[in-house]
Amino acid sequence: MKKVTSILAVAVMAVGMASMSSQNISNEIDTKNDVSKTFQCDDCDAPLGDRIPPKKIA
Repeated sequence: MKKVTSILAVAVMAVGMASMSSQNISNEIDTKNDVSKTFQCDDCDAPLGDRIPPKKIA
């Protein structure tokens, strides 16, 4: 019975670690997208007609 409990505990821990890792990766991707959108526009405070088009990201 102890073996079954320990195997189950390790399996639950592995699933928890995998889900935390996937959440961290998705958060990093969202952050990189936000940062790239921030750097696309140099004069975003200017009126709409006066803005320079955004730069292309390589």
